[in-house]
Amino acid sequence: MAENAPQALVTAEPATPTATETEAKTADKMESQSNPPGGMMAAAHVIAPGVLSIFSFFLSLALLGCAVWLLFMRSYDCEDLLGLPRVQTLASVGLLAVFAISNAALYQRQRFPMPVVVVIVVTLLLMLFLGLAYSGVNEMQSQRFPATASWFKMKVMDDSNWNNIKSCIYDKGTCNELVYRSLRKDSYDLISNSKMSSVQSGCCIPPKTCEMEEVNATSWRRKEEMEYDIENEDCEMWRKEWSVLCYDCRSCKLGFIRALRRKWWKLGVFCIVMSLLLLLSHLLLFLATFWERLKT
Repeated sequence: MAENAPQALVTAEPATPTATETEAKTADKMESQSNPPGGMMAAAHVIAPGVLSIFSFFLSLALLGCAVWLLFMRSYDCEDLLGLPRVQTLASVGLLAVFAISNAALYQRQRFPMPVVVVIVVTLLLMLFLGLAYSGVNEMQSQRFPATASWFKMKVMDDSNWNNIKSCIYDKGTCNELVYRSLRKDSYDLISNSKMSSVQSGCCIPPKTCEMEEVNATSWRRKEEMEYDIENEDCEMWRKEWSVLCYDCRSCKLGFIRALRRKWWKLGVFCIVMSLLLLLSHLLLFLATFWERLKT
């Protein structure tokens, strides 16, 4: 019976951790709390290039939209005499080329990072340079470059060109609109104060510095006691004849230049903004790609 008696169960006591193991666990815990998880950094490295690629693509869509707008935009009256529709088409083709290069850079950045970044930077710097020229920020020395401020002055101030331009303005009936509008108003004075185009204000009425008295929409009376300076030739050139008016005035030429410059100024500002944004986006994307290569 004594031999069959149940033996006492012996319960093993848990091993007490040593001081070295405790210090190691404490150090690992502090390190895990102080440093962010490696997965978050890895995710950021993966997400950042994707976000920048999407951002660059949507920016390039604005170039595509502007190119289409230039192709189908109606030309201003008489600007075809200066060959501007052809320049407008070339500008549209240039924007399409930048759009294609920008998106090609997005797809080839992994295979050829350095050639891609060189090509896109040179292209966007050229676009920035042209934008500065069109907007008038950079007064280019060469007057041969079309659609810049100096080029417009050179072309419009040329007498042979201006004779054709003023004939076109007259044939288009630019000043006739003032007469039609005057028939719908009780006072002719409202015509001079109403909103007119730069061509109408420069070609159809005398300059305000002449201080002539308004008779009707296109007829003004000189003040007898008024003496004009020799430098103010526009006041002497003004005639009440319908075919003359102020078509030979300097104010008419400047008004025509302002009408043409408005569109190209907008294009210049657009090119400046888009080139800077795309430069920043592509450079950041290149740095992200370069960082990926260093990590692998």
